[in-house]
Amino acid sequence: MAGGVDRISNLPLEILEHIFFFIGVRQAVQLSVLSSRWKDLWKSMPDLYFDARDFPPTGDQNWRLFCLARRVLGLQTWRVRKLRVVIWENRHQSIPISASRWFNFAAQYHADEHSLSCLPYSSSSPISRFLGECPTIIIFGMLRSLSISSIHEPLTAFEPPSDACPLLEKLSIVGCSFDSINIAFSRLKELTLHDCSVFGGLRVATPSLESFDYRHGVSPVCELEDQPSLRHASIEIHRGNWSCDALVGVLRAIQNATSINLPLWTLEFLF
Repeated sequence: MAGGVDRISNLPLEILEHIFFFIGVRQAVQLSVLSSRWKDLWKSMPDLYFDARDFPPTGDQNWRLFCLARRVLGLQTWRVRKLRVVIWENRHQSIPISASRWFNFAAQYHADEHSLSCLPYSSSSPISRFLGECPTIIIFGMLRSLSISSIHEPLTAFEPPSDACPLLEKLSIVGCSFDSINIAFSRLKELTLHDCSVFGGLRVATPSLESFDYRHGVSPVCELEDQPSLRHASIEIHRGNWSCDALVGVLRAIQNATSINLPLWTLEFLF
């Protein structure tokens, strides 16, 4: 505020919405009382960020965040474009909230991009039902981008049905551990796998894939089927994390790529 002029409120709507996204929905609702222009801004924001860390450590942060998200999404007057959720792991939460509920939000409001991150508050993860324990398959008919990070399910396979995300084009899995990973989305174009431990094996069958970025993962078996559309591949792994057969199979699958980044020891192994 300078000279009686509210410069922040006079910013273009798109910039205000961008600012409000980074401060989180809870703060956006609280700030709405400070300006008449902000009063209903949070109801029409296309990008929403829900973070359990915005609540005091009372042991029910996930539940309180879920209730807030349910109220906010129920009052939305505009289609949700991006839905970002950060939660605590369930073990020390008095009211556990399964990941399927968050994924249902993304499906119900036809979000184009959904990101679910689980903070290391315990040794339990809320993503099990999305991975296959829940008998009801969740269909994300409009989802085009999905990001999952810090999920640890060493006894569970990450193998969502190929028809669960028919329009999915971008998938990022970072800092996770699973028994196995099986990715078979027909329209997937960009796949990122960083710092993941896969104990049973990794399989990627994505005929439309254009970009594959793999970094510092551990997997005894890696099956990367032929990728006819692949344009860029980046593989950064430590010596010994993959078997020789797995490495050769991956190199054969990416041989049509026009741009390939490999660690020096891989080249030494080949030549």
